[in-house]
Amino acid sequence: MSNLSGTIKDCNSVLETLDALEEQRPLYLQEYNFRLILKEHILKLLRYKKEYWKKRYTIRWTKFGDESTSFFHAAATERYRINTITSLVAEDGRDIFDHHEKAAILLEEYKGRMGCSTTPSMLYNLEQLVQRNDNMEHLSSPFTIEDIDKIVKQMPADKSPSPDRFNGLLIKSCWHIVKEDVYSLCFDFFSGDLNIQDINNSFITLIPKVNNPTNVNDFRPISLMNCVLKTITKLMANRVQ
Repeated sequence: MSNLSGTIKDCNSVLETLDALEEQRPLYLQEYNFRLILKEHILKLLRYKKEYWKKRYTIRWTKFGDESTSFFHAAATERYRINTITSLVAEDGRDIFDHHEKAAILLEEYKGRMGCSTTPSMLYNLEQLVQRNDNMEHLSSPFTIEDIDKIVKQMPADKSPSPDRFNGLLIKSCWHIVKEDVYSLCFDFFSGDLNIQDINNSFITLIPKVNNPTNVNDFRPISLMNCVLKTITKLMANRVQ
């Protein structure tokens, strides 16, 4: 990021020199063309800088046009500091600052939570809580192309990328290329002919629940799934809803 800002500053300096030269005499054709190329290059670098700040904070700010203000930059930096796990408190009360030790604590904690299976006892009467409905045949009806297209259109364009590095914007932009493959994927999943083991993985991201998190319980884990898997889960969620 520092190199990008320096490059923009250098390009603006050269552009100012050309503008000052034009006030003294007409620019040669090579100088005029170079200034046009330089302007296009500066605009491209500014777009890169805008994308950096948009990724560093949230897209809602950029929708309101605040991406270039100093307040937006300060808020993005503050958000980055909040989301950075500087230290964790171990079970023995020690403050852990080393990255590998923090990762080990988090791994062991969530392995204990997610890697265990138990047989809970039913403490309530489910039949009294949920009313019986006999007209549920539509739940088992096959997915249609219209259902899949609707999910893709409603997909957020700029969410955090998942293990496949794709987001909604890429799927929407390339939908005319990948839609047949996505259709086949969803149809095979419905018919039970799809093995989702290769795509059924995700990134676990920790969201702080308090302003000053100190231990593992102060974080809420969320899963960033592969983009095509999100399509399948959304299809099932809409069907059940």
